[in-house]
Amino acid sequence: MKRVVVVTRGLPVHHVGGMESVAWDLCRELARTTAVTVLTTCVPGRPADFVLDGVRLRALPGTPSGRYSAAWWRASRAALAQELCDGDVGGVLSISAGAFSGVDLVAGSGARAVMQAHGTSVMELASKLGSHRLRPTASAVRNVRGLLRDVATYRKFDDVVAVGPSVERSLSRAPLGSLVGMPPIHLLPNGVDGAVFRPDPVAAAGLRAELSIPAGPPLLLVAGRLHPQKRADRSVRLLSGLDGFLVLAGDGPDRAALEHLARELGVSARVRFLGSVARERVPALYAAADVSLLTSQWREGLPMAVLESLACGTPAVTALTTAEVAGAGDAVTRVDASDPTALLDGVSTVLARGRSATSLLPAGYDLAGVAARYADLLGVG
Repeated sequence: MKRVVVVTRGLPVHHVGGMESVAWDLCRELARTTAVTVLTTCVPGRPADFVLDGVRLRALPGTPSGRYSAAWWRASRAALAQELCDGDVGGVLSISAGAFSGVDLVAGSGARAVMQAHGTSVMELASKLGSHRLRPTASAVRNVRGLLRDVATYRKFDDVVAVGPSVERSLSRAPLGSLVGMPPIHLLPNGVDGAVFRPDPVAAAGLRAELSIPAGPPLLLVAGRLHPQKRADRSVRLLSGLDGFLVLAGDGPDRAALEHLARELGVSARVRFLGSVARERVPALYAAADVSLLTSQWREGLPMAVLESLACGTPAVTALTTAEVAGAGDAVTRVDASDPTALLDGVSTVLARGRSATSLLPAGYDLAGVAARYADLLGVG
């Protein structure tokens, strides 16, 4: 039987993030039907080669944990060449740019090369320039270099998977669609494991009790990295006009500023900063929340935070910069998050409707079905 090699710089064993969680869920699901080897960066406290949840991980020695580096590009190319020598690889899946340094090796092996695109250098460049902040704008030169790299690399893949409509548009339109002899692009959303992410009143009650949040007032949830571009401050400010509690599940450079803002607004007693949260704890957080919030200034492809929230029966309120979820209906309310009144009105309307006792996730986002489509693209279906 042919096996799959996945190449990614990061997984939840490095740090919890949307791309990392998506990659790992897909690896575990693919491993139900075929052998999966993951090439990744060093994992602190783990050996260089180990098995987790039925997936073999090769954490390449000398590579900085969870990030791209010159050492990663060298080591991942060498490791991929070694894997391909065995002759039993049906497909190589590059999570974002993970396999960029070695994708040219795949063509001669008879395996298929597939890239999972979570965004593009064009999207990130536009977001940074639109931030009107000095530091992101100054760093935009890296995205120009990234665009040139993308032009040279995308054409080496057999297929490219866009995880959301905005990513698909960026890949297929100018400048990328014009500059690159682009391989077939497939719009394939991230999948959610409905056996893990589901409404769970018992877990919800336990989570509220653990965080000393009474059963009556609404609970708002922000799950994700606390980065200035994510604009979690918009969610903190909501509490000035809303009688409820806010849980921030995640850590990052904006945490201190958010804590200061909560004190300044006099709402600290109703805000819970959880820091980085273990992946297995996340479903209970969504199940306990009455609404999840994503008020990012970034353009977002299709964040797992929204899909996982819906699977747990929790409606979401998102900024207009976040992609629409096809088939979600009023389970997802998109507002101009830069307008405090519009954001408060949107959240209040959602809270008035209440959360759902059943999953709100639309058809087509089931993890098993999504993994089956990846398996077909990778030649192991």
